[in-house]
Order: sequence, then C-alpha cells, then structure tokens
Amino acid sequence: MQTGARAFGVTPARRWTWLTLGVWAALPVLSLLPLWSNLLNPVLPDVHDYFRYAVLSSHFQEAMAAGIWYPRWLPEFNAGYGYPEFVFYQPGYFFLNSLLAVLTDDLLWRQLLTLGTLCLIGGLGAYRLARTFVDRLPALALVVLFQAAPYVHFNLYVRGDLSEWMVIQLLPWVLHWSWCLLAPVQRATMDMRRRALCWSGLTLVLAASFYSHPIAVLFLPLVVALLGLLTLAGTEHQAPLAVRLRSVFELGGALLLALALASPYWFTVAQLKPLVNAQIASTGAWETWRNVSSLSDLLFDDQAFLAAPFVALALLGAWQGRGHPLIRAAGLVYLVLFLAMLPTGGWFWHLYPFSLMQFPWRLAVFAPALQVVCTLGFWQGSNRHPVLRWLGLTLGLLALTWSAWKYHDFRALDVLGEPVAGAQLDCIKIYPSLARPYTNLATLDAREWLPARFAKNPLERARHTPVSPTCEAQLARHRAALTGNLGVDLFSNRSTLDWMTSDSPHWRGRPQPGHSPHALNYRFAGTNPGVVVIQQIYLPGWSVQVDGLALAATTIEEQLLPDGRMQVRLAAGEHTITAHYDGPPGSTQRNVAIGLALLLAAAYWLRRLR
Repeated sequence: MQTGARAFGVTPARRWTWLTLGVWAALPVLSLLPLWSNLLNPVLPDVHDYFRYAVLSSHFQEAMAAGIWYPRWLPEFNAGYGYPEFVFYQPGYFFLNSLLAVLTDDLLWRQLLTLGTLCLIGGLGAYRLARTFVDRLPALALVVLFQAAPYVHFNLYVRGDLSEWMVIQLLPWVLHWSWCLLAPVQRATMDMRRRALCWSGLTLVLAASFYSHPIAVLFLPLVVALLGLLTLAGTEHQAPLAVRLRSVFELGGALLLALALASPYWFTVAQLKPLVNAQIASTGAWETWRNVSSLSDLLFDDQAFLAAPFVALALLGAWQGRGHPLIRAAGLVYLVLFLAMLPTGGWFWHLYPFSLMQFPWRLAVFAPALQVVCTLGFWQGSNRHPVLRWLGLTLGLLALTWSAWKYHDFRALDVLGEPVAGAQLDCIKIYPSLARPYTNLATLDAREWLPARFAKNPLERARHTPVSPTCEAQLARHRAALTGNLGVDLFSNRSTLDWMTSDSPHWRGRPQPGHSPHALNYRFAGTNPGVVVIQQIYLPGWSVQVDGLALAATTIEEQLLPDGRMQVRLAAGEHTITAHYDGPPGSTQRNVAIGLALLLAAAYWLRRLR
C-alpha cells in the first residue's frame, strides 16, 4: 500500500495534509447530521411545541432591539396584558438566536441558523473530546454516533424542546474541559496558562448550559461533581492526594462561579416563583414520580429515549475501558442516570427540587455525550484484546442502523392546509390561535407564569395589535374556517393597543416620542383628579414614574386592580407617565456578588500563574 502511494507521488506528509483537509471538510457535514432533513425541507417541523421557539425568539429579539439586554417581560402576550415569560423561562437559546438576527429577519431561517450553529458547536465538541483519546477517523465516527443518538432526534423533531437540545450540544465541551482539569498526566505536563484556559472554558460552557435549561441547573452540577470525584478516585496511583484535592477545588470553583454567572436566571425563578401560578405545571399528571419510564420506553419503543443498541454500546464500552478513570466514571454516571429514569428511581423524584422535573426521561440529555466517552472504552480495551475494536465497530454500526431506521422521517407542521414558513409564521406570531385552536389568551404554555391575582380574575376581552397586509390576506382567506374552529371571528373587535387608558371622560392621553411596548410613555391631561390604568399585569420589578418621580413598589401594589393591572391616581393637570419592566428586585446585590466571585477567581489564577 505504501509502495502504491509512493508510485502516485503521495508522500506520508502529503497524505497527512489531505487527511487533515478531508477531516475538517467532513466534520461540519457530519455535525449537521440531525438538521439535514429540515435544511432540505425548510419548513417548521410538526413537534409538540409547535411554533413556540420561532414566535418567542421573535419577541425576544424585538425587545433586545429596543435596548433591553436581557428581555424578561413580553408586553403583547396574554392577550395584550403582558406576560413574564423570560422572568421564568430559560433565555440561552434566544440570546443566540437574537445574535443571528443580523443575518436574516426570516423567523424560520433564523431558527435553522441557530440550530445549525449549535450542531457545529456540539459536533466540534464531540470531535475534540474524542481526539484526546483516538485518531481523527475514529473521532469522526464518534461525532456521527453523538449526533445520531435517539434523544438528539427526539428533542429536535418530536418534542421540539430546543433549549434542552442546546444543552445536549454543549455537553461534549463540559466533558472535554472537565477531563482537561482532571487528567493526572496532563497535570504534570500542562503549563499553568493552558490550565487556566481550560478552567475558564469549563466555567463559561457550564454557565451557558445553566442559562439554557432548568435541567442543567438541577442536574449538571451533580453530574459533573460525580464524574469528577469518580475520575479522581481512579487516579490514586497516578497523582498525589494534594494534586487530586486541588483538582476537586478547581472543579468545584468552576461550578460555583458558573452558577453565580447564571444567577440572573435561576435565582430569579426561585425568588418570584411563589407569586405566579406555577403549581399547575408540577401537580397532577405533571408530578415527576408519576412519569418514570418503563424499560420498553427507554430501550425498544419507536421513540425510545435511549434505544437498546446505544445503551449496549455505552455500557459494554465502559466495561471494556474500565481501566481508564474517565471512561469508568462516565459508565457509572450513565448507569445511575439510566436507573433513575426507571421505576427504581421513583423515590428520588419525591425529593425537592427534583420533583419539579415533570419527566425523569429528560435525563437522557446527558446520554449522547456520555456515550461518546463510554464508547472510547473499546479502543482502550483493544490494547488487551484486538477483537474488542471489532465488537465496538459492530455495535456502533447496529446503533447507527437503528437510528437511520427509526428516525428518518420528517413531518412538516401543517396549518389550514399549508406548511408553516415565512410570512405565515409572522401571522402566527400575532394570532397563535391560527395554529392552535382555542388559544385566545395566548401565552404559548399552560399559563403557569401568570401572576396569581390575574390567574384568579382573568380578563376575557383580548386586545389585538395591527397585522401586516400579508397576514390580513391570510386571515381573510381562512376566515370561515377559523371562525368555525374558534367560535369567534378574529376580524371583529380589533383595535390598536392602548397601553394606558382612563375611564374618566375628563382625561385624555396620548403616546409620547420614544414610546414603545417595552417602554411605555404617555402624557395625560385632565381638569379633575382621575385614575389612569396601565394595561399590563403586575409582578415585582415594574418601574412606574409620574412626572419623573418613581412610585414605590408598595404604592403600586396598593393601587392594583382586582385582576392585577396597575393603575395610577393623578391630580388635575398634565402629567407624564412612564412604565417599563426593570427586572426582578435585588439585581444590584446579585451583580455585586457576581463581581466579587469573578475577582476571587481572577485572584486565584493570577497567583497560580505567577
């Protein structure tokens, strides 16, 4: 073979160059494996979450364009009375989506660009993780194995939970940089500057994961801590106790700093959750312990969360590579998570806060990345028994065949006989009932984030915003069908939103320059004392000013209407009223704590670098 290569003028150096180019050309193609069916058919897929992410990303980006760096309040939601979606809902995916808005305004293509970016991040992370142990071609094969994992497809084309899917794509980097800190050989040979970079990378990817989904906040610290402790316990003959303790300290520091950086999200949820209708999403059929999976659900069903060939590949690989501390640890963590999804883990799901999980099978988000590490065991074991590499190859091909057989279909979301794309998405953004009948007071979820006062006394009259001519035409074309489905004519009783109103005939108000749904600014004039109603429901964090003077939170709360809308009492004369959602209380103290945590981390690594 070498003689033939020389005959064609292919020297070893040139073979290496062409191999490198081929690998880097193949890597993005293989990384995009889960997305190819959607790229070839650019319409919205028919998933459980319907159009949720496309619509939310549009509202999120509009708020960012209005100068709000962390949007939390969606003023046009909840029939125009406002909804604290991103006070509680994870923002990670939407930050990335908003950054890509500079490339296109089309909501569908922006979603595909976001997913494509995440695919590339995940594929590159899986490749980098595998390259620590194996050569280029096996590493490419493991990228395919990672992106072909059942839960990657299930989340993308069945559930449509793109925030969970983002966590899946970030996890290979978590494992890669964790091993960078834990590896005993690397500790002896790595310069301190590179070690600081590994620690920084781990901290940032952990923080990004925490912003991406609550499952990361609840379980990723446990997974990383368990993985780290098991790995270090297996290096007792390779590294002194003091070195291992320092690794524990640095790993714990990365976790704590990442949690601090993500506290504007998770701490706010914990702080304000008692004030909203959250219990409806965690009681009854939503109770986590009721939703443990059977063995068939996890291994053999058409939409198995883990799938038998992948589980066999992971557990056998971990067993064959048990001599390697990271592979052994990954196998044990994988087994613990697997048992927790079954009825054997039912007791665990009664514990708070894990009881808020809703579905234990969501732990499958950790499976694709852990499977990559476990499968590396076949290469480690092949040093003792070469046949093990062939066993791993056979099981890998079986797993990929299962994936190709079970997950080859792509279903487009069909609304009134048309696949959802382009202008239709813009129309659905304003009228969610177009795609989900009987959704009049639209919140795109179970309304669990409604403030308790509004949930008890909801307003029946929906307020609508103007629509584009394209949307008008679409609504007119399907007017009869929509009226029949909904029992209400969407063309009736429509008007431009008045964000502030007064029932008194003596008061007149008009928007001022700079007014927007995200920064309300009105000027009112009246000859007698009167009351102005701000047509938004209240949650702590609203800032209301009258003639430049801020109203105290206690004053706003005392004057709330029974349904939770804010109102302002005014003396006779002219007054300017401004209102915007300023973010949850306590943000200054939290930012100070984050700053102190960053200073401590910087001081530690500067001392180590010196």
